[in-house]
Amino acid sequence: MNWFYNLTVKRFKEKFSNTNSNEEGSANLEKGKRLFLSNQFQEALLHLDHAINSGFDNDAYVIRGNCLQKLDYHYHAIEDFDKAIEIDPLQFSIYYNRAISKKAILDFTGQIEDLHNAIYYYKKNTNIENHFLKTFETDLLAARMNIEGLQQNMHEVRKAASFEIKSLIKDSLYLIKKVKLRNAKSYDKN
Repeated sequence: MNWFYNLTVKRFKEKFSNTNSNEEGSANLEKGKRLFLSNQFQEALLHLDHAINSGFDNDAYVIRGNCLQKLDYHYHAIEDFDKAIEIDPLQFSIYYNRAISKKAILDFTGQIEDLHNAIYYYKKNTNIENHFLKTFETDLLAARMNIEGLQQNMHEVRKAASFEIKSLIKDSLYLIKKVKLRNAKSYDKN
């Protein structure tokens, strides 16, 4: 009977420590959000690290990625956005945030791929706001100009890779047009 008592006490302690840890993690997540919104990125990182260690993954990874991005730690930001995408691969804004960091490290192919994914999942979103479409379109056109500039300045750029990138840009711009048409039709019905 002693083993049963020890097991019960052990489970109670685990439950109590998890509850305490969850409360602490939640408090750190909220504090990290507030500090991020007030542009105190270094301080926010400390609280977001504690929140992640307490098991508050997705929101904390996204906010921490944004903090790292603001501090120009783009490689680390990309790692956090990767983890957030693993947890919630349907969230278009995470792909967009990662595209910003990929652009900063001059990974234009990665930027375009992420923009394409952002548009794809944005299109599936029922609460669509058109201002995102203009942002996506502007970023794609800027990426196309960057790639064309690189092609003219660098002889090593492979033609096949450049064709694939240009094709992805074209497909992404086509997706934007489809979403705009769908939105226009839905507004006409109302």
